[in-house]
Formats: sequence, structure tokens, C-alpha cells
Amino acid sequence: MSALRRELDAFERVQAWKALDGGSSYGAVARALGISRQAAHRRYRELAAATEPPPGAAPAPKLRVSPEARAAVQLAGEEAKELGALRLGSEHLLLGILRGGDVLAATALRAEGVTLEAARLAVAPTLVGEEPPPNGGITAYARKVFGEALRAAASEPGHVIGVADLLREALRDPRGGACQTLAALGVSVDGVRARLAG
Repeated sequence: MSALRRELDAFERVQAWKALDGGSSYGAVARALGISRQAAHRRYRELAAATEPPPGAAPAPKLRVSPEARAAVQLAGEEAKELGALRLGSEHLLLGILRGGDVLAATALRAEGVTLEAARLAVAPTLVGEEPPPNGGITAYARKVFGEALRAAASEPGHVIGVADLLREALRDPRGGACQTLAALGVSVDGVRARLAG
């Protein structure tokens, strides 16, 4: 596990270096990573002047993301914006998956009785009184969902991160927005997980 953590840290450092080398600000790097600008500056200030990847950094693992997974994340962002959310959470990822064209994940949700319209109504009340996040436009849990999907993919050479990977991770914590949305609909998270596995 520690070797995988080092690979992911190296991947993140290389991506931060590329962004800074390409002219991105610390604020932009911070938003992409879901951390504060100050934290990004502390972690990566020595990279800003570097002309090549950080010394000793392992080559970034080749992580591939399916077009459907990319589309689900993009649609999740649209859903969050449409609902007036101040940040993107796993509940919006659930909506993006329902809108997207992935067969396995969307079918697993629909087979348990989840519709896009009902899920939107169940998500709306969770947005009341939401405070702006201090470090960007994504919830800590949603960032964890993406991180766990990357870790799982990095442990399987050649694995392409798909929508089902994102949904599995989004449903891991019962306190997360995706699980809370399904609970509000009276839908069994275990039932959805079983359909993803089958």
C-alpha cells in the first residue's frame, strides 16, 4: 500500500510540475487538487522553477480514464451548477452517471428504481445551508472517490477507470452524498453494489 501511495504522490507531483511549468497558478493547482492555495504553494514551490520533473520522482503511472467516466464527471459538474451547489459532491456524480451513456452503472441504478428526476429531487434538500468550501469546487468526499478510483486502477496495470469504478467508490461511505441520496429514495446501496458486481 505504501508503494502505491508513493506512486500516486509522484503522479500528483509530476502533474503539478507540468501545470506550473505550463503557466498555471498555485490557485489553479490547488483547485484541481482540492487543497488551499497556501498548501499547494508549500508542497510545490520548489517545482515552479524546475525545468524537468522532480528529482527522484518515479514516472507518473499511466492511468487511463474511459470517455464515459470523463463524461459522467463533466455531467456531474453541470448537475451541481444547475442545482445551485457551491461544490461538486458524490451526489452530483450519481446524477452525472444517470445522465451518461454507461450501461453497467446506470442500469444498476435504474434496476433498483433510481431515476434521474427522483434523484435530483432527493439531492436538492441536501444543498440547503451549504457553505462554500475553503479549498475549491469539490467536496472532500468526492475528491476521495476520485482518488480511490485512481488507486484501484494503478494497482491493475492496463486498467481503464470506468463509470462503475466511480460509482463503487461513491457508494463506499454511507455518509457520502451519493449514499444519502439513495437512502432518501429508499434504495438499497447494497442492491446497487450487488448489481455492479454481477
